[in-house]
Amino acid sequence: MKKLLITLFAFISLNAFAGSADKISDAFNNSSTPAELVLSGWAGNDGGKGYKVLQVIVKGSDKAAELHIGNNGKAIAAFDNAKTAKLDDNVDYKMTATMEDWADMGTGDSGPMYHMTFGGLSFEGPMGEAMNNMGPFASFLINIGKNIQD
Repeated sequence: MKKLLITLFAFISLNAFAGSADKISDAFNNSSTPAELVLSGWAGNDGGKGYKVLQVIVKGSDKAAELHIGNNGKAIAAFDNAKTAKLDDNVDYKMTATMEDWADMGTGDSGPMYHMTFGGLSFEGPMGEAMNNMGPFASFLINIGKNIQD
């Protein structure tokens, strides 16, 4: 039943994507996640460009969001598309899932490892860095799941 409801919610939400990057960015900046990412050193690993790129892709559609995270841990730019064509695999991230999987992640019922292990979330970027920041990563996935559909 839960999967059916998530599927219906995802289907209904597919066309309601406008402004999602701003919503994701606002929720991210108003959470404790930026401070945690500064303390862990994650935000400072930017390859010298002054920000990290986080791309969120909805598999099976042309929907995407991209955030640029500054050294202060806060989103400094948000786009409703995958703006950066070539990511730096040492510092930047690309996360891909279906709308149904994003909706499931938004519930917070299961964490990032569950979604990566069972195929709902594909992930590109510095895996070790992400593993050292699982708490903020889990919060970010919940944020995306809640706001990518709005």
